[in-house]
Amino acid sequence: MKRTPFFLVVIFLTGCELFTVGSRKPQKQEISQRSSVGAVYLFKAELDSNNAPAATEILARSNGNPLLAIEKYELFDEMNRLGRLISKKPITFTHSDTLSTTKQRVKIEFDYVKNITFTTQKIADEWFITDIVE
Repeated sequence: MKRTPFFLVVIFLTGCELFTVGSRKPQKQEISQRSSVGAVYLFKAELDSNNAPAATEILARSNGNPLLAIEKYELFDEMNRLGRLISKKPITFTHSDTLSTTKQRVKIEFDYVKNITFTTQKIADEWFITDIVE
């Protein structure tokens, strides 16, 4: 009987973390082309800074070849439009799906509303975006 108060104190102290109020802390993501998700984060960072020419540097053709300069130039308007859609919106969900050893599909949710799927491909040890689907 003497252990009952001690037992209740132990349960109370250990039971405080059973329920967590609030949300999880977001995981830190490296913004670089060393990972497929990092390439998408880098692409968004370039669009956030209104830098369409730098955003097109992360794009490539689906066959693995880089874009020509004229193709990058023609994509500036599309990059500006996409930037207006996702600029300054927080990334609320990220899901990566492996298609092959060099291809991944990354689904990103912006501000709990907008979903965009990026197909990424590894070309010469760097990840590039080959397709964007809204």
